[in-house]
Amino acid sequence: MAKRDEVFPSKYLKAGDLKGTPITVTIVSAPIETLKTPDGREDTKTVLYFCGAKKNLPLNRTNWDAVANICGDDSDDWPGHKIELYPATTEMKGKVVDCIRVRAPVQGELAPKKLPPPPQAADDDMSDEIPW
Repeated sequence: MAKRDEVFPSKYLKAGDLKGTPITVTIVSAPIETLKTPDGREDTKTVLYFCGAKKNLPLNRTNWDAVANICGDDSDDWPGHKIELYPATTEMKGKVVDCIRVRAPVQGELAPKKLPPPPQAADDDMSDEIPW
């Protein structure tokens, strides 16, 4: 038996595509495109395209603001920046629905600092022998 997403695949990312796990992506481009709304109207949105991804992400206002906080206010400057997409829920028309949200990627663990080499003993005539 086929699932809905298999029968009607989408070119846009959906929360279910994340399979409950955040993912860090690199923005390739962020053009403004005209999209059809579920009720058939046309709407212009910034659409994020990602390095190596088959699907892209149209931005709502919440996610646009989140990307702008990470990458700057000018979407022309977004390519090359990394963001993290994560599954969440939101209320829409009185129902709680799955959604994708955007945040800054988690920084990796800091590499341990290299310890400085031990100080070298100065050349002197001091003996290490204990005199008793």
